[in-house]
Amino acid sequence: MKNIFSQILFSLFFATAANAQAPSISMNNMEPPKTELFYSQEFPKAGDTLYLKVTVPQGWHINANRVLDEFLVPSNIEPVADGIKFDSVLWPEPSKVRNEVLNIDLLLLENSFTISLPINSISKDYDPYNAKLKFTYQACSNICLAPKTIEVSFSNFNNTPEKKNFNLNNGEKSFIPYFFLAFLGGLLLNIMPCVLPVLFLKIFGLVRKTGETKRNMLKWGGATAGGGLISFLVIAAIIFAVRLTGKAVGWGFQFQYPAYTAVMALCIAIFALSLFGVFDIWLPGNMSKGWEKRAKEGGVRGAFAEGVLLVLLATPCSAPFLGTAIGFAFAASTLELFLIFAAVAIGMSFPYLILSIFPQWTKKLPKPGHWMLILKQVLGFPLLFTVVWLVWIFGRQAGTENSFRLIVLLCIAGFFAWLSGLIAKPGKSWLYFVLLWFVFAAICVFSWRQWIGPEIREASVEVGSEKREWIPFSMEKLDSLQSEGVAVWVNGTADWCITCKVNEKNAFESERVKKILAEIPMVKMRANCTNPNDEALKFFETHGRSAVPFDLLLTSRGEAILMPELLTADAVAEALDKAY
Repeated sequence: MKNIFSQILFSLFFATAANAQAPSISMNNMEPPKTELFYSQEFPKAGDTLYLKVTVPQGWHINANRVLDEFLVPSNIEPVADGIKFDSVLWPEPSKVRNEVLNIDLLLLENSFTISLPINSISKDYDPYNAKLKFTYQACSNICLAPKTIEVSFSNFNNTPEKKNFNLNNGEKSFIPYFFLAFLGGLLLNIMPCVLPVLFLKIFGLVRKTGETKRNMLKWGGATAGGGLISFLVIAAIIFAVRLTGKAVGWGFQFQYPAYTAVMALCIAIFALSLFGVFDIWLPGNMSKGWEKRAKEGGVRGAFAEGVLLVLLATPCSAPFLGTAIGFAFAASTLELFLIFAAVAIGMSFPYLILSIFPQWTKKLPKPGHWMLILKQVLGFPLLFTVVWLVWIFGRQAGTENSFRLIVLLCIAGFFAWLSGLIAKPGKSWLYFVLLWFVFAAICVFSWRQWIGPEIREASVEVGSEKREWIPFSMEKLDSLQSEGVAVWVNGTADWCITCKVNEKNAFESERVKKILAEIPMVKMRANCTNPNDEALKFFETHGRSAVPFDLLLTSRGEAILMPELLTADAVAEALDKAY
């Protein structure tokens, strides 16, 4: 009752003001705002966006979706679309105006603006062009009118294409090209910086296999490919499971979690110490002899483990062609998802399979000798460099204090490795070896639960602080800028993405690009995916990608120019010429 009374007083106040200042304005004389409904893609799917463009008549405004006084009615949108589930509505940033007479602040939407409705899921047999929106608003000028609800649908617009026999499959892209892109992307992963430490180990393994029989070489190549294939299929299964929950997930998503980064740093540090000869990883009695026998016959288990490690280190990298293929896989059917990941695994394992099929090529490598022991120790240093990189990533995710705690755990790992080499050598009781590393694992779990994990949850860390000229990515801000005709460059990056850092150095820090950006009114947005960023991932998927690096130019005319994964200054400069 109080609210109704307040609204009556509010309307009477403005009506009085209207009679005194603008007698030509009467109650209920604002025409409904012009509306336009459209999708981000012609054939929408989960991750795309439904947009409602609203144009309010000149001299009027409507309340924003939130109000600062109880007698004002906020705008609201209620989607009516069986078969489509939407995420929370994204409203543009309102204008804040102080009303000195009423002594209150008003949040207003005026002129033209765009409201976004991200699509969470969509049924394959449903026509999304039957979607309707119930749009409730309260219009105000010198007076405030009663709230009004209008229904907006695609049938309201004459320029909407006919979609009577609509089927999402009409918009699906051919699977075959993406399968080959996935293969090429997996092949190129072998030369990406992320996998270089393991690549050195594979070269070392090839040297050891000089003169091996074709059968043993086939075992080695098959085991490497098997380790990679199973690992990629496991990742595909995890992605499928996460996708069922409706959460956004992208390529290399596991590196967004500090626990995974810490475990990888510890495991690789321990492995590097074994290469230096500090300790040996061994099995007891007949198991050890059987392992050694199999290693001499082809090193199957070692090759399999190296194939797994290749995948674990490769996932933060996005090679050319790979981002496009993985982006397709994340929005494809379950079968296509697994086939795309299998293609990446085959491409990554292809060089090793070729060398195992044609073992005569390895005869050009030097013969095994004492120098291999030195090479093995040398290969430990790239792994230590990888550990340093992982600790840096962990610090960016969890803060400097927690990275120090991880370094303490790495020192403890070094102590246990030294102790293992002293009291748990091969030939001694294997129980010592098991108990020693079990104690270390228990220390790690306890430290995480009591010392590191709680600090990560409670710490207020500014992850991936942006340079001054970049603003944080926001769909709401992006829509607002685009509705105003402003060109926007969206850059998706992560601290664990080496390719992203190369792009920043080669393209955005080049003098040519800096000069162009200084000359045009360009807004630069950075979507930081060092930690989970669902809003950014959904935006990437809208444009057919699911990983960083991601670079997209949205011109002042609303055109989208998707850039390749590897950037050059020339490519960026050429794109910027089309911004206006």
